[in-house]
Amino acid sequence: MTDRAGTDTPADRFYGAALERIRRFILVLGTVGVLVCLVRFGRVVTAGFLVGAVISYVNHVWLERVIAGLGERIVSGQSTERGGIIVARAVLRYAFLAAGAYVIFRVSLAGLYGFLGGACLTIAAIACEAVVEIFVGLRRGL
Repeated sequence: MTDRAGTDTPADRFYGAALERIRRFILVLGTVGVLVCLVRFGRVVTAGFLVGAVISYVNHVWLERVIAGLGERIVSGQSTERGGIIVARAVLRYAFLAAGAYVIFRVSLAGLYGFLGGACLTIAAIACEAVVEIFVGLRRGL
């Protein structure tokens, strides 16, 4: 987003960096979560959490690409990706998540709990980003 003069405003730069901050929050929360799981719950839950965290991160990156591809396709019609590939990626995200949950469920119920915790990292990262945006918005008047 740009203003009429064609330059980015501070608000545009701040809000434009939200996806990068969310990715960093996923990585930080995932690292902290792995350490907490290792100390508190043991290896099985930690392994499940780690798998869930990796899937959460990959899922978030794929979601960004799907949205960018659809947006480009809708706005300009000049997308380099075909519509079927975009839809297939969206479906593959959920198949990836379901396969991970199924495999871990078959091995260990405790690992499934860790997996579900790791898979929810994107939600926690978005909540962290919301807090940052509220704080910075109120502090800087953005």
